[in-house]
Amino acid sequence: MVGVVFVVMAASSAPSALYGLYQERWHIDTAASTAIYACYAVGAVLTLLFAGSVSESIGSKRVIVLSLAVLGLSFLVFVLAPGPWWLGLARLIQGAGVGLLTSSAGTALASLHRARSRKGAAAVNSAATSMGIALGAVFSGLAVEHAPAPLLVPFLVLAVLSLGGMVAVAAIPAWETTVTHAARPWRPRIIRLKPGSRPMLLQIAPLVTASWAVVGLYLALGVEMTSTLLHTHDRATSALVILVVQGSGGLAPALLRRMSDRSASVTGCILLISGLALSVEGYGSTQAALFFGGAAITGAGFGLCFMGSMSTVTAAARALQDTAVLPGFFVTAYVAVSLPVVALGIVASHLGVEPAFAWFGLLISLIAMAAAVIALRTVEPRTTYQPVSTRSCRAYEEQSLADRLELAHDGTGHCGPPADRPAGTFRLGRPRRPAAARRSAHRSKVNRSIP
Repeated sequence: MVGVVFVVMAASSAPSALYGLYQERWHIDTAASTAIYACYAVGAVLTLLFAGSVSESIGSKRVIVLSLAVLGLSFLVFVLAPGPWWLGLARLIQGAGVGLLTSSAGTALASLHRARSRKGAAAVNSAATSMGIALGAVFSGLAVEHAPAPLLVPFLVLAVLSLGGMVAVAAIPAWETTVTHAARPWRPRIIRLKPGSRPMLLQIAPLVTASWAVVGLYLALGVEMTSTLLHTHDRATSALVILVVQGSGGLAPALLRRMSDRSASVTGCILLISGLALSVEGYGSTQAALFFGGAAITGAGFGLCFMGSMSTVTAAARALQDTAVLPGFFVTAYVAVSLPVVALGIVASHLGVEPAFAWFGLLISLIAMAAAVIALRTVEPRTTYQPVSTRSCRAYEEQSLADRLELAHDGTGHCGPPADRPAGTFRLGRPRRPAAARRSAHRSKVNRSIP
């Protein structure tokens, strides 16, 4: 499953290093390039909004196989594209495939990692996403410089990997015991969040916006900015900035996966702000070392923000049993990865890349500051978004040690809220036995002590 996420994310970043060739062939300017890039996000957002719940009907395993097939179709459109707007269509189809995957892969990874923890699933997802984006862009850059057919070879290799991913996923034993609405045929409908999910998504929206907007910046304009900074036309060298950003974004959650959600979010915001400041200064003063150093720090901030927010969302989705939470999370992410970058491209076409990058860095830094303040004011999640009374004691016993929650008993043998705490809250630890069972155990102990 990790390999599938890696391949799909590599496919999403592969066109970034090829934009230079497309610009030479069809004379595409910066604004048009960012608009073509935005088509990818549009496809992902529309798919998440209208097909985010398709896994409820056919299962996430089939959805992942379908997403890989859709990606294969996008590769075909890329290879046969006769004009610039066909690139937009290819990116739109590619975004649809990525949207199908992201709505199901998070749930699948959480299910497959249930024996360990949701934190492990979030760290693996974040690392696979970042490393896939990094290596996809670098591979395309190398193909541009050394492959005989640079506009064909990357997509051919990705098509082969996608086919292998389809076979591998099909061979994995089913991780879902039931499909929620298998008896009802699926039809497109807008995802609907449960009332308890909306406050949580609104709370992490600034965090997701700040971190994913930075990813969009480097994917859309990173190669062009590096080419200008280093005065080179070598696409492999220019794509190194994406490797630096996403490589550090993959290493940070892997090394710091034991951090709490709040600590990861706050630390990630601090790194985003610091890294953007260094990158803006390095680009403005043409200091490549400062620019790349800031990019590495920014990437680490993205990785930690992604891990913290993904872990929070996965926990809420489990507690609420709301399958719309993950699609809602990625809708926010893909809106953040596209709209700011399109605005940046429009501003850059009028004012130049350097002032546009400076204003972009300032705006994202302000959003990251707000996200850090919200994360600091948020108490570590000691409450679930679902009333305790709806969770059974048997379900508690089946949970892994990392996910066990103390469910108080109401004295009748059923799980329920205690009298001194509001309904829907829980504490970490082991559950107390019912009062009658405690009294019985105490009487047995007393009787054994009497000679």
